[in-house]
This record gives sequence, structure tokens and C-alpha cells, in this order.
Amino acid sequence: MGIIMDKKELMLRNIGEDLDSLMNLDPRGYGVCRILYDGAREFTGEPLCVNGARGLVNNVKKGQKVFILTGFVLLPWNEAETDGIISSVVFAHFLIKAFGAKPVLIVPQECTKAIIAISRVLDFEVTTDLDNIGDNEACIVEFTKSCDEENQQAEEILSHGLPCAVITNEAPGRNKNGYYHNAVGVNTSHVEAKYDVLFRKCQELGIYNLSIGDLGNEIGMAAIEEHIRKYIPYAEEGGCKAGTGYGILADTAADNIITATCSDWGCNALMAATAFLLEDTSLFHTIEVQASAMDAAAAAGMLDMYGKPRPFIDGIGKNINLPMIAMMRAIIEYPATVADKTAEWFSRTLDKGYFE
Repeated sequence: MGIIMDKKELMLRNIGEDLDSLMNLDPRGYGVCRILYDGAREFTGEPLCVNGARGLVNNVKKGQKVFILTGFVLLPWNEAETDGIISSVVFAHFLIKAFGAKPVLIVPQECTKAIIAISRVLDFEVTTDLDNIGDNEACIVEFTKSCDEENQQAEEILSHGLPCAVITNEAPGRNKNGYYHNAVGVNTSHVEAKYDVLFRKCQELGIYNLSIGDLGNEIGMAAIEEHIRKYIPYAEEGGCKAGTGYGILADTAADNIITATCSDWGCNALMAATAFLLEDTSLFHTIEVQASAMDAAAAAGMLDMYGKPRPFIDGIGKNINLPMIAMMRAIIEYPATVADKTAEWFSRTLDKGYFE
């Protein structure tokens, strides 16, 4: 059954368009985010953040686990980057507040210190006990980097109970030949967590899944394989510097995807859209929380894309990240302030049929 376009759906669609546009601002100017978005939007069929928000609202349940796979380790520094990890910890807190869910952050061991540091400034607890996750608590699971151990650990994690959803956020994904790559095609296989297998097992079990990425070398991005191979550098067959034959594109195709300039921005837009859909915009975090999380990640040793331990995301500082959070929050808060003034405009616009 198709979606009936009424006032609520029209507002949701257009707010989703606004959030999608924000998460795909292109400060670098080289257009990759726009290329990815065109393919992802055709795949999804509606604003990406709205599609993801509907998935969360329909599938995340109180007291149930949500797996969050994140953490990209950078060479030559052998340290995890800030993109992915910052928004994932904020997202874990969001899931606790919005749904009463039990977030499980599945990460390379390099990310644990940042999760602990960010959770402290967000005021929630962390544990490593998969069977006893408290009401204001998230669980940390450090995933293996060994291909010999990946299946066993995935099965062991699932033996503690299935999640209601699995979300990947800037999670490195192996290509068709089993190699992992950074943005410019360098082989990073030996430093990345091998949680692709856990994602596949969850998908095969019919668990709701959503992948967030900003290039194509992340888990789930093969959902738009043809588009990425055609238009994204290093993703064409033979494009990687490792000589693996298949380029950087991850060999996992998520059922739902979000693409953005930075994966963190995509995750932020997802939270904003979900807060709006739940009719509680206070669930979306403030610029103060964003700044504190960025500071905590940098202090814990996380690196930006250029290898510096500073409160930047993919090389982009607070001068863009904080106004973006402020704008996302304003976009979801503003409609309620003018509801009595816009009612007639909604009805007349709907009558014209443009948005059918």
C-alpha cells in the first residue's frame, strides 16, 4: 500500500528533503556526496533520513537490542577516526531516550576509549555484559580483526539474543575479494574489524538493517553497486591500489541506506527525522552536546581524516558541524510554531496534486 499524502506526510517529506540537503552539503566541493545521493535516493524512493526514521520507529522496541557497527581504523596511524564513532555514541543515547532500547556498539578495540569518554559527557553508562544491559546503559563489544575468528564471534554475539535492528555507520566493508580499503584505495585489511559477517547473518535472519556511508567502502553500500562503480573514484573494478581487482566498494548490500558528506551527518539527520516522526523534537541533541562529544573523542585520541587528534569530523571543524546541528534542530522544531498559520496552505497545496 502506498503512502497517503496528507498534511503530516507532506510535512515529513519536505522536512526530510531539508535534512537530506543539509547532510549532503559539500564544503570540499568535489561532488562525491551528490553523486552518492542521487543513487541512494533512487534506491530508497523518498528522503533517506525519513526512510531510515520510519524503519527505526517500526522496528526498534523497548528493552530490545540494537546493534551499532562502527569504527574505521586509519593508516598509517593505526587509530580510529572520529567520523562514525561520535554520532554512533550519540545515537546509542538517542535509542535509549527515544525507545528504551539496549544499544550494543560493536567496534574495533581502538574505539572503546572514545565510547567511554563520550558516554560520560552524555551521562549514560557502558557495560561489556551482553546479557545485562541497564536502562541507561549501552554495551561495548570489541570485534575481532581475524578472518579465522569472525564467524565464531558473530555466532557467539547472536547467542545472547537477536537484535531488533542492526545499524552500520562508517563501518568498513570488505570488497568482493575480501579486502578492505581506505578512501584512496589503500589496503587496510589488517587493521579493520571483520564484522561484515555479523551484518550478513543479521540480514539473513530478516532483522531490520540500515547502513550509513559517505563513499562506498562501508558495509551496506553495494545496495547501489552499479552507480558507485560507475561514478565514484577507486570503486571501479581494478581501481584500488591493493590490486585486488574489485576496487574499494564493499560487498554487502543493505536493505536501507543513508549516504551523506560525512557518515556522522547522515546519522544526525536520521536522529532528527526520527525525533520529528516521534513528535518529540527534544530527543535530538543540542550543539552543546555535539561540541562536548567532539571534544571527548579528540581527547581520547580519535583522529580526523588527516590523522590529527582534534575535534573535527572528516577534516571539518565545529564551524560547520555545530551550525549544522543547530539548523537540523531548528528545522524539526519550527513547524509546530506556525501550525495555525499554515493550515490553509497545506490543504490548498495538497489539492493541487503536485506531491501525489
